[in-house]
Amino acid sequence: MASTATIPVAPGHMSDKAAKQWAAAYTKALAQARLDYPDNASAQRTAALKAANALLAVPAPTSAAEIAKLEEWQVLLREDRIVNGVSTRICVTADGRKFSFPIPAAAEPKAPKGAK
Repeated sequence: MASTATIPVAPGHMSDKAAKQWAAAYTKALAQARLDYPDNASAQRTAALKAANALLAVPAPTSAAEIAKLEEWQVLLREDRIVNGVSTRICVTADGRKFSFPIPAAAEPKAPKGAK
């Protein structure tokens, strides 16, 4: 059994801080998996990847304000649009889920000149 392992590269869309956390989770889970599956390198890697990838889960926002608070790497698309006459914040999270919420009147950004 090898004592060192090559840690896979974290997904490219993650921030540096999140990528370091991902690598740390992989390393920790791999150490435990070596104890749990001493003769099965494939199961060790699978368990470690599963643990590290759990960090990729994006919490589901429940409001426009929560969309704004998501970290940049957690969001593929985040923008404000007018939908049926209502200012709406939309986003697509890194795990592919889509959300949209009306923006409360006090939090609405000012529309650029000439915009309707």
